[in-house]
Amino acid sequence: MAKFSDLSTEQMEKARECKSSEDLIALAKAEGIELTDEQLASVAGGTWYNCMNETW
Repeated sequence: MAKFSDLSTEQMEKARECKSSEDLIALAKAEGIELTDEQLASVAGGTWYNCMNETW
């Protein structure tokens, strides 16, 4: 599985287009991206947009 930090520019753009945490999790699964527990907590807690603006 790919790690979040290994996302391509195209994958980052797709992630930024997600409208909900469910969309982001579905995208991660579809792209074979492995999220850390901290990233999953951010997604579940509604602060997932912040993880899109940080380097993991």
